[in-house]
Amino acid sequence: MVLSRGQSISTALLLVKGRLRVSVTTIEGEEQLLRWILPGEISGLSSVFAHSTYPADLVAAVHSQVLQIERAKLLDLISQDASVAVDLLRVLGLRINQLFDTLADQGMPTLEKRVWATLERFAKFNGVKVPDGVQLWVNQSDLAQAAMASRQRVNQQLRRFQDKGWLRLGYRNILLLRTAYPTRRDP
Repeated sequence: MVLSRGQSISTALLLVKGRLRVSVTTIEGEEQLLRWILPGEISGLSSVFAHSTYPADLVAAVHSQVLQIERAKLLDLISQDASVAVDLLRVLGLRINQLFDTLADQGMPTLEKRVWATLERFAKFNGVKVPDGVQLWVNQSDLAQAAMASRQRVNQQLRRFQDKGWLRLGYRNILLLRTAYPTRRDP
């Protein structure tokens, strides 16, 4: 556990090595995966700037190295170089957009649409472009948590998508095929 939801923080966290999982626990006690933080990404900006608590659980999925950047140092960097402020605003803007995407995904009327929208969100924010499409390094349990469904039902839906030629399932990864998958809201 790197940070717990509701924990006070005074530093932003820059992931140098590893992978961090950002999740919340629902009222029913279910974990919902929001996103992965990958090397080079920063977390905790909104909490540090707003003097508020961290809004989610942040857990290292593998051995990870995190650099802590004090609020005062961030403010110094911003005052010395406006491009740092623009970069940090871009990061915060992307996180807000991702939050809205997550909320919209949860409102999808069918499991098929919810799973597909979740795959697209992961592709947009955590996918790696490869020649055949977009590679997602996510297992089906994590995908099920993010889509708010059981692993078994998500597995069945993924197999249907694979049968349609929209994706290819691998061990702890999913390849969204470039030429075959539909647009965001239309599986």
